[in-house]
Amino acid sequence: MSPLSKVTQRYLLDFSFRLAVFLLTGWVYLSRPGWLDFTAPDLSWPLVLLWGVVLASMLSQLNANSGLTTGCLKQYPGRFDPVPDYDPQELARTVRWQNRGAVKVAAVWLAVNLCFGLLYHRGLLGAPTLVLLCALAYLCDLVCVLFFCPFQCFLMRNRCCVNCRIFAWGSWMMAAPLMCVPHWYSWSLFGAGLLVLFVWEVRFRRYPERFWYGSNRNLQCASCKEQLCRYKLPRRKPNG
Repeated sequence: MSPLSKVTQRYLLDFSFRLAVFLLTGWVYLSRPGWLDFTAPDLSWPLVLLWGVVLASMLSQLNANSGLTTGCLKQYPGRFDPVPDYDPQELARTVRWQNRGAVKVAAVWLAVNLCFGLLYHRGLLGAPTLVLLCALAYLCDLVCVLFFCPFQCFLMRNRCCVNCRIFAWGSWMMAAPLMCVPHWYSWSLFGAGLLVLFVWEVRFRRYPERFWYGSNRNLQCASCKEQLCRYKLPRRKPNG
């Protein structure tokens, strides 16, 4: 196996950090759950830590020089290497196919998290549980990138994260467990996630050629220097 690329090393370190954040949140949830109640008058330091790291991970995607994977930064012109004479009609068909998968993901994730919100408002879930779910989603965002992504395998069916139509969706998805609680803590995180989502979707609609390996050589396996897929089972069908 080839040596780890700098991007892969960064993501593995980031995964270790997120795992530590989740384990810390889980320990607080089991031992001092009141510390995770962001609706209380004062915020505990674990809540401030979680808010800060989740917000930072979201806003980093708005920086073209953040050093993140091409899967995230392909939205920027500096990561676009056009394929000569690519077929615009094939690109349009791919966009329609990708959009159908994205709608499925949005429907599933919204349905799950609206259920969490309903349970919260009925008093069956507390704010600490929603914070724990947010920390879990913060960790699972990188589980999907590095190891296994159910959205990729069952709904989107793209061949790798570099080609993922919804890569930047992780921002609003990790804050979604908090979205039904009217509080500045929850809505600031969810709002930041929606901002990242909005910027991504605008660019996808304006510059779809940046997001497809058939029109962007930087998204082709032969051009990939990151190898973030090295720990995933290879997909046989090379879909976009």
